Amino acid sequence: MEKVTAALFILIVSPFLSLGQTSDKIANEAFVLTRMVNKFHVQPKPVNSNFSRDLFKDMLYKTDEGRMFFNANDIQKLKPYATTLDQEIKQRKTGYLNLFISLYQQRLHQADSLIDEIGKKPFNFYSTDKFTVAEDTLYPQSLAAMQVKLYKKMEIDAIDELADDLPANFKSFTPAKQKKYIDSAEVILRKKAVASSKRKINSILHNTYGITQYVGNIYCETIASCFDPHTEFFPPEDKENFESELGKQPFQFGFRIKSDKNGGVLISNLQPGSPAFKSGKLNKGDKFIRLQWDGGQPVDVSDISIHEFRLLLEESNHKKMLFTVKKTDGSVAQVSLEKEQTAGYDDDNKVKSFILKGENNVGYIYLPAFYEDWVNQDEGLNGCANDVGREILKLKKENISGLILDLRYNGGGSVHEATELAGIFIDAGPVAQEKNKDSKVRALKDIDRGTVYDGPLVILVNGYSASASELVAGALQDYNRAVIIGAPTYGKATTQVVLPMDTTATYENARQIFTENDLKITVSKLYRVNGTTAQFKGVQPDIVLPDILDAYITKEADEHYAFPPTVIDANKYYAPYSPLPITTLAQGVQKEIDTDRYFNAVKKFITYSKQKSAEKEVSLNLKDWLTDLNESAGDIEALSGVTSKKYKVQNNQYEMAMLQADENLKELNEEFTQRIAIDAFVKIAYDVLSKLKNH
Repeated sequence: MEKVTAALFILIVSPFLSLGQTSDKIANEAFVLTRMVNKFHVQPKPVNSNFSRDLFKDMLYKTDEGRMFFNANDIQKLKPYATTLDQEIKQRKTGYLNLFISLYQQRLHQADSLIDEIGKKPFNFYSTDKFTVAEDTLYPQSLAAMQVKLYKKMEIDAIDELADDLPANFKSFTPAKQKKYIDSAEVILRKKAVASSKRKINSILHNTYGITQYVGNIYCETIASCFDPHTEFFPPEDKENFESELGKQPFQFGFRIKSDKNGGVLISNLQPGSPAFKSGKLNKGDKFIRLQWDGGQPVDVSDISIHEFRLLLEESNHKKMLFTVKKTDGSVAQVSLEKEQTAGYDDDNKVKSFILKGENNVGYIYLPAFYEDWVNQDEGLNGCANDVGREILKLKKENISGLILDLRYNGGGSVHEATELAGIFIDAGPVAQEKNKDSKVRALKDIDRGTVYDGPLVILVNGYSASASELVAGALQDYNRAVIIGAPTYGKATTQVVLPMDTTATYENARQIFTENDLKITVSKLYRVNGTTAQFKGVQPDIVLPDILDAYITKEADEHYAFPPTVIDANKYYAPYSPLPITTLAQGVQKEIDTDRYFNAVKKFITYSKQKSAEKEVSLNLKDWLTDLNESAGDIEALSGVTSKKYKVQNNQYEMAMLQADENLKELNEEFTQRIAIDAFVKIAYDVLSKLKNH
């Protein structure tokens, strides 16, 4: 009996020993994090009771955004820490962490069981019930209230998908046929809603690194974000992924994916030389059925969305994953793969260039990120600025009369590369200013005399153009060197560095110190050469176009803890070129913008979306959703764009030779050229350059 009791005691206590050990480690990381911020941050915030309130609120939001898991009683148990988390951090205590993890784990298990119960009864798409503001903003009082809230959230997702996917001729169905279709779809959508909800919960409960480490990482990430939106705690995978965006080869399995029309995810292409390619067991058209990380539980992905699928793949860069796929002949195959760092034919972080061939030949360059050359850092041979320069030289051989540089969706990256890129288009001089913690202002300069391209130039931007993109657009606007076209940019004008989590680290010795986790810290503020900043307001285009992103995205000004804008003196060496005829150019295309089907459809959709987001209740009745859908639709076909009749999108001669030798590359290229051909922003840019050519 004593042996049994002892064994039982070990089984019960061991998890708590493990939890305590991990919590101690997390508490230490939180302490070191705040010390690092105090040492390096451009504007460090005091870690006090106000900081505690922010951290307490944000931790709940990041772990339970929909207020579905924690209940009102849990919040009361956690509340004593609402103003004392600063002391928990400074004294490396674990009381809050252990309580939070214990409650969170318990509620997730309960939610998982409740979702199984919800899945046993059909959704009522004819209900007159609503999801109210009170339900959305308050934590449930009981398990029964939690079940109701989970049910309504799941039903809303199902109705949303059903309304979007109804057949085009659904209205012509008889009432009986409509009901039969909806009832049949309900079974599938309910199953899908259950599977999706359980996947999200189990991805936390059975995280590859354990729930304690999962919550611990969120704790440290939240502490970092309370200083400003761009100071971030980096576990190993996050740092590796961040570096891959800046130019290092990313960790990949080596396949491209697309949605299956019947639900789930298919392989659309394999990357030559990648782990998936070398396995010899995967092919284009294979459908993913199940995924299982090494040491983890299998996850059914037969009806998963692409977004969820990608999140699963991002959990680790170094563990093996067992893929189960259904082949096109109906057979099932399994293959175990580990990610590798590979440079692929479909590397989206590289420059692409095309020619818009028409009455005027215009060059088009797409730059999705400001990546660095990690291999030849001193020479920068393969950084984005040099890559853009090489593409310009190819385009100049095609006798282009103007150039479009597309920085839409470019979230930034290397400030050094942005400075170099601006220098391609202007003679030597300052392109931006930087102010650090000691308030010293430093000019970021293009030191090379001469330009790679001095012809007519348009830069395309939108609400996702941020940071380094804003530096380039702002500098070339200030110099009167380019016409900026599109939507106001994101509004981020700060710079960050990545440092090891070690208080002895300095800028000089950082590369010699290796720690498990790292910290990206905001160390300076960026200003334009005229002394203003893109912070908050972004870069304002010379010609503003309706942007569908305005219906969805938040910007820097919407972020908690973002720095408000300030102004400094203009750089005294800044000497702009002669002004461009912006007013004349804008007037010349305004009628085209006002009468364009795409832009009018976008404006209507933005208006509708803002109205819907302001509504306080969500109906659980399908008829209400269909009414809203009809009101929002407008000319939906126009949102897909129309191919331009003024030009054809072509590759330069060098690129054409490469395409002939690679079918996969050719297929990707065709997708890209089709997108450019129907792009309404590009059409306006083309017309502006045609007018600017004669200036």
